[in-house]
Amino acid sequence: RYYLANRLAMPSDTSQAFMQWYTPIHERFARYCASRTLGVRDRDDIMQDAILSALEQWPSIEQKDRLLGYMIGIVNHRMHNQLRSATVHRRFLVERRRELTDRLPARSAELALELDELLRAVDALPEAQREALLLQAVSGFGIREIAAIQHVSEAAVKTRISRARARLRARYAAEDRRTLSDHLRLYATLLL
Repeated sequence: RYYLANRLAMPSDTSQAFMQWYTPIHERFARYCASRTLGVRDRDDIMQDAILSALEQWPSIEQKDRLLGYMIGIVNHRMHNQLRSATVHRRFLVERRRELTDRLPARSAELALELDELLRAVDALPEAQREALLLQAVSGFGIREIAAIQHVSEAAVKTRISRARARLRARYAAEDRRTLSDHLRLYATLLL
């Protein structure tokens, strides 16, 4: 904390106030960052970028209770900007598949391929649906928390998650493999 406060030439009471809001959300924010960055950036790098941005803007953030949504927005924006280049996006897909293979036991190359296919389908979801699904299935947020993060009603969150799952299930319906929920649970366990 002292390092961040000095680096930003910010009073330590500002960094302490920020940390009081940030500490309770750290674990789930870390899991969300890992779900968005696998294969493109180190999770810690993007987390620190988001933390520093939020800390710099802390005095001007009016709704402190929406810190998590603000930080998730930073992560999503940075990832979107980074993956705009077709070359970078191709490298991202190759690296993500390699990381999945590395994190699974050697005999699970088929499972790594299945997870890679799932993640490609997740990438193709509309942004709001993808974010809601990752927040719930991977990061463990509740519907009420996701509604607060996305600034929508709980019914809208349920609809987004339902539509995302329906799109993903459609890709797995004809195949005799693990269920969508099994894949998402396995993916969540590989992240941290």
